[in-house]
Amino acid sequence: MILPFFNMNSTFTASFLDVDVDDLQFIFTLAYATIVCGLCINERLFHFFNIRSYMLIMTIINIIVMLLLSISSNKELVYTLRAIQGTTSYLESCITVPLIMSRIKSPYGRLLGNSFLYAFIMTGDKISTSVVKFAIENYNYNMMIYTVVFFHVIALFIYVFLFSHGRLYPKKPLYQLNLAGYLLMMLSLVSGAFVLIYGKRYYWFESSYIILAFTGFCVFSGIFVLQQLTSKKPIFHFNILRSERVIIGILIFFVLYIFKASMSNIYQVMSVVWKWHWEYVLEIQYYNCLGIYLGAFLSYVLIVRGLAYRYVFILGFMCLTTSMMWFSYLFVPDAKPAEVIPPLIVEGLGQGILFSPILQYMVGSVHANFSMNTMQAAVAARYWTSTIGFSLMQNLILYLTTKHQFYMTENLDITKSYFQNKWEELFNANIATHIHNESVSLTSTALKASLYNQSLLISNIQIFRTLFVVGVITVVIILLYNPIKVYVFHKKEIN
Repeated sequence: MILPFFNMNSTFTASFLDVDVDDLQFIFTLAYATIVCGLCINERLFHFFNIRSYMLIMTIINIIVMLLLSISSNKELVYTLRAIQGTTSYLESCITVPLIMSRIKSPYGRLLGNSFLYAFIMTGDKISTSVVKFAIENYNYNMMIYTVVFFHVIALFIYVFLFSHGRLYPKKPLYQLNLAGYLLMMLSLVSGAFVLIYGKRYYWFESSYIILAFTGFCVFSGIFVLQQLTSKKPIFHFNILRSERVIIGILIFFVLYIFKASMSNIYQVMSVVWKWHWEYVLEIQYYNCLGIYLGAFLSYVLIVRGLAYRYVFILGFMCLTTSMMWFSYLFVPDAKPAEVIPPLIVEGLGQGILFSPILQYMVGSVHANFSMNTMQAAVAARYWTSTIGFSLMQNLILYLTTKHQFYMTENLDITKSYFQNKWEELFNANIATHIHNESVSLTSTALKASLYNQSLLISNIQIFRTLFVVGVITVVIILLYNPIKVYVFHKKEIN
């Protein structure tokens, strides 16, 4: 219940919460960064605690943190609590996966379980937004927290009365946990995210804040890498980056999350240009969820039948690429819901097809002892690509809309009959209820809003058609990579 709150669509959520989108994204990213760090220590904690004690400790910590969040109004304290909550929420939930999988004996059953688990991870943000919507309409923010706390209290009783003192792994002492590495990783992730999220607001490297954050990112990242390479008990083994499939998986994740980030543009257009009520925008997102679950099931069927991963990837990116071009033709002033729903499903289908196979492709390429490190690399890639995707879309929209607005305003001809008719129509509507000066001001504001809407539509057409080209290039590279690799390897053998 907690984890999806770290992954909500910040652009859409900020629009109905009436908060700054950058601040909201940074709060989400801060918690997500500590989730990435939590991956580095969870296995050690599994070995030290028995299942019952582990669940009780993590649940109690989460209850305390949530209660503190409900009474906190200090911004810095909220940031600190969110950082703690990110790790503890992940540690509380991550043990449930091996617990469930240990009860499933069939490898195909585990594959199906993983597929739908990852599908839930990708759609949890919509469910979280619905919970927020319900709380706003009927109660308040604190009531939402108290509801989650209530379920945690029920979980405590379940752990006390139903769980045994059994273990998942043999007991090992909790020493050399390498908390320094944990802290260095967290600082590098957070400082890097600050640069990407707030760079636009502070005009990038013209601001001392951005320079300081970027310097911190470089310093902390460098020390972290050096510390891990020289440590006897590293929390991340960089040897996994020697695996070709891990690198390919990270690159595919990057492209996937750039496509995924574009969905915030769709929801922005629904709200700003098409004037759809935010409740309706939230409801229509569930068609995208439907596509994700269908895609997850389809990927499971394809892998069970022995289809090569590259063909699964090609199918997924073909769905994403098709949806990008489809969306580009819908950026008109009066699109209908029936026109938007099909590409939403197709886009979700592409996400669902790709996510689980990418992880399996990466994890299956390394020794079982390094599978957790591969998962760390995958989650870290997801963290960076989602943050980069947010920053990229925000900056592209700002640049392109400003550019098109400037050209439209510069070339606006007040002698044209269309402009005069539009002005008269708006002015006559305003003069009926306002004095002359106010009517002129309101008419000018309405025309500026119309120009912004047009520039937003044109900008998104450019972005989505560019993504279509990126998708085509990605499909071609995946299709040709293996034959070219075989040809080059064969040529080297001959020489």
